[in-house]
Amino acid sequence: MDKFIYTAFSTVNNLVSNRAVRSNNLANLTVPGFRKDIGAKAVGTAFLQAMETLDTRALAIQTDKTQFSSEQGALNATGNNLDVSIRGDGFFLVQGIGEPSLSRRADLFIGPDGFLQNGAGKKMLDASRQPIQVPAHRAIKVSDSGDVIITPPDAADGETQVVGRIGMTFGGDVELEKGLDGEIRPIDGSFPNVDNEVRLVPGHLESSNVNITEELVNSIEEQRQYEINIKLISSASEVDEGGASLLRMPS
Repeated sequence: MDKFIYTAFSTVNNLVSNRAVRSNNLANLTVPGFRKDIGAKAVGTAFLQAMETLDTRALAIQTDKTQFSSEQGALNATGNNLDVSIRGDGFFLVQGIGEPSLSRRADLFIGPDGFLQNGAGKKMLDASRQPIQVPAHRAIKVSDSGDVIITPPDAADGETQVVGRIGMTFGGDVELEKGLDGEIRPIDGSFPNVDNEVRLVPGHLESSNVNITEELVNSIEEQRQYEINIKLISSASEVDEGGASLLRMPS
């Protein structure tokens, strides 16, 4: 009976964690280039007490690292010269919170400090992992190879200048994960080398790869599982009370 109850508790605990993942996916439904989370990367074991506890009271818990779907979102034409998408596999190098990370988002703009950023405010990095600063210009665009091309204010018609190249990588064979900050990085702490073979689709934005129908259906299914396990816990309590009553001395 002890094992029965804590097995149900363990399932409820993980269903609550999965609900948070679903909610995060739905919240990022309209975020360009968002890669949906697909749950915990691993499951560990927690005990109600640190030492000398019963094996039956072990709870399976999910780690704080999540896997994510690598499926590409749809490409939507915007006509904006600073909207770009990666063709096929690959990632942009960006400077977000803490160490440099990888991203698929590239709804670009020039920040107040003159650096090229995406819509999340993360600075785009070049091949040497340095932010790309854009000088004053009359026009700007990004080529399919990632070159940031401007027309200087005093330039003649047709005269352009390359001010940097956006760093991109396929990621290689490095296993990637999402951290607590929501940013993608290699699990082993290394950083993939820049790959100049990655190509862009200018004037297009990649949509989130979240499937709203799938997320809602899974949310409903998990809610049903939650209710079933709560009923199991209640039933276990009733069975336990019934068993205890049989062991009572007659009055």
